[in-house]
This record gives sequence, structure tokens and C-alpha cells, in this order.
Amino acid sequence: MKILNFILSGIIVLMLVIWMGSYYYTSPTPKETVEFPSATVLQVPIPISKFSLTDHNGEELTIANLTKKWTFMFFGYTFCPDVCPIGLVNLNEVYKNLTEKEDLIEDKFKVNTQFVFVTVDPQRDTVEILKDYIPHFNKNFIGVTGKPEMIDSLTRPMGVAYRRTSEENSDGYYLIDHSASFVLIDPLGRMRATFSPPHDPKQITNDFRNMRKKYTEECCIIPDQKLENIIFDYRDKKE
Repeated sequence: MKILNFILSGIIVLMLVIWMGSYYYTSPTPKETVEFPSATVLQVPIPISKFSLTDHNGEELTIANLTKKWTFMFFGYTFCPDVCPIGLVNLNEVYKNLTEKEDLIEDKFKVNTQFVFVTVDPQRDTVEILKDYIPHFNKNFIGVTGKPEMIDSLTRPMGVAYRRTSEENSDGYYLIDHSASFVLIDPLGRMRATFSPPHDPKQITNDFRNMRKKYTEECCIIPDQKLENIIFDYRDKKE
């Protein structure tokens, strides 16, 4: 009797092992795929509020300058000792990667691509300071400054945070903590994605190419006048 029970127990265990093996073989764990490894893409893009700032050439920059273009936007300040220079060097690498394969030609993709550095320290970063600072990284980049409330109206919807972290010394020097992510704005003037540090310029370039291919169509098939109405109607409703 004991032998029979032992044999039956063995058969049950064997059948259980076979069943479990069959289950895991026919039900593999799906592998997670990441479409844009370097980016956080917003499925519902965030419209940029109306604003008026001044670029490093003294020209006005508004929401109209962000439409019909893809825009890499980076927030920082010229007195920044480390994060900003590193970020701008990485953005310059992205720019070079794109130019090497003629990926910044407007006629090729129906939209332009631009790189904008927005100061979060307008007290010190005047037009003249930016005009001297920006070309050290790339002469085609755009440096932007303006009134603090206008900068806030641009950064707040994007979740870009910054604050002064030290008192001003006798030389007028102080530090500012700020977000180090790159923000990508689509041709409809909406925040489409962010690239968090540490930045990999090669991967960012590849992801941007894929995002541009996937998300550009909606702006390029719309006539300019109709596009402008859609942009501002959408933004006005939000505000």
C-alpha cells in the first residue's frame, strides 16, 4: 500500500511539473519595448501659453516663432558653473549630428528645427550678455531673456522649476537651481517631450528623428492661416 501511494504521489508530481513547464513555455513574459529611449513623450501635448521675450539679437520672440518648427528648448543661465555649459555642449552635439546628414534642411522635412536657450536669470542675463555667451556653443542657437513674469508664463506650464539658492555676494554673484532637461516643442507650439539628464546626444538625435517622422504630419498638411487659427483657438480655450 505504501509503495502504491509512493507511485501515485510520484505520478502527481510529474504531471504537475509537466503542466507548469507547458504553461510557462506557452505564456512567455512580454518584453517591454521603449520607442524613444532618451525621451519622455507626452501623449497629450501641453500648449505653450502666449509670451513675449527678446532674443540675443534684440528681436522679439513669441509663440509664433515656435510654430511650423521643432524647437529644442533649454532653461538655464550664463553664470551657471556646470549644468548649463554641459547641457549646451550636448545640444550642440545633437545639432552637429543632425547637420551631418542634412537633417536640418527645412525643404526636406517641411519644417525647420531650432535650438533655444531661455535664461532663468534675467536680472543678470541681458541681451548683450547672451549675445556674447551663445556663440561660444553654437552661432545658430537662440538666446532669450525678458521680464521675470514672462519667463514664468513660459516655464510654469512645462513644469520647469528654478529658484535662487544663495545670497548675492558683494560682487553680485549668486547661484540658481534649475531643471536640466531639454524640452521639445512640436510645430503646433506644444510641449511634446522632455529629455532628462544624463543626456546622450546620439540617442537624442535618433529619437528626435523618429518623433519628427511620427508627429510632424499633423502640422504640415494644414494651410498656414488655418494652422494659426487652430493653434490660438486651442490655446485660448486652455487659458
